[in-house]
Amino acid sequence: MKKDFIFDLETVGANVHICPIVDMAYYAFEWDRFVENPYSFEELASNIQTVKLDVRDQVENWKCGFEQEDLKFWQRLPKAARDKLKPSENDLTVQPFCDIILAYLREQRNVDYWWSRSNTFDPIIIWRIMNESGNGHLFSEYLKYYKVRDIRTFIDAKFNFGIKHNGFIPVADEDYWHKTFVAHDSTHDVAADILRLQMIHRAENGHDQTER
Repeated sequence: MKKDFIFDLETVGANVHICPIVDMAYYAFEWDRFVENPYSFEELASNIQTVKLDVRDQVENWKCGFEQEDLKFWQRLPKAARDKLKPSENDLTVQPFCDIILAYLREQRNVDYWWSRSNTFDPIIIWRIMNESGNGHLFSEYLKYYKVRDIRTFIDAKFNFGIKHNGFIPVADEDYWHKTFVAHDSTHDVAADILRLQMIHRAENGHDQTER
């Protein structure tokens, strides 16, 4: 059984060296299911794990920072996405966050590759926070640096770099997708990318696109 790990970070700002993390969504998915028992968006959105971090803690204790322009970007997002930025009593500081991620990885079996939207962003940020908190050796043990893969490049290569945007709708029911999917929601973004991998894999194996 081939199982891979996928994750997505929402951050305040785009400077990988200092930007604080708002939240992280992550999941270990099985490639065999793409054909035998395909995932639905509803199932994925219900099962993907998400943890929210304390932005203030990262700024005050971990040398993170951002600009006013970074906050303006969040203010332009839909309310469902903007609400993620609001402080909560359940927000995690850095060490408990690392503990949760490492515990999840420890529980998985046969995880091979790990995926993100861009190898120049999310992986660098998670490496940074793991290393600075003293957890880099454990993180590297579970997720090897040479096993990281980029969703965008994978999709571009499959379409011979001929599509303008690789965030295509990965289900047949486009009305459902437009009503349900929330951009810049890390859980939804992870679910969407799993479904995009699934759509390509099913097409290459002669199977129809899933409805939802």
